[in-house]
Amino acid sequence: MTDASATIISALLGFLGGLIVARYTFRQKADELFLSGLQYLGGGSQVRNLGIAALDLAWESKRHRKYITPLLVGSAIYLLLESKQDDAAHEVNNLRRLVKLLIAAKDSGNLRTEDEQTLLQAMDTKLSVGADKHPGLVLAASDLQAWQSQLGKAR
Repeated sequence: MTDASATIISALLGFLGGLIVARYTFRQKADELFLSGLQYLGGGSQVRNLGIAALDLAWESKRHRKYITPLLVGSAIYLLLESKQDDAAHEVNNLRRLVKLLIAAKDSGNLRTEDEQTLLQAMDTKLSVGADKHPGLVLAASDLQAWQSQLGKAR
């Protein structure tokens, strides 16, 4: 083998090794982001805001999606039916972001049927109690109906 061939082979092996390390590092960072999203999702409204952002970023990792959607559904149900925040703009915004992510999950085939049905049932419950009543966030009935429509519920 000539020196030129050995140099080329060494460079290719080094490049491939670098790609493997980069992929492993990317995967490790995606796992860390997913776990940080879990940590923040259950806290108060501002902490929940961080959790939603982290899970939105972690969504890029397809292997986490099946774990993310049930968490988003659970958080959305809490805000719909249990939150004591009335019409706090930051929590209403958190709910809108959660529903937007869940609609994207449905559109991409990543929202399990049972999670979708549970969320739609929570929306039905909120509508039957009154979208502008407590417990749960105070919302416009039209928002809930639009979300149900986007999630595929026939009216």
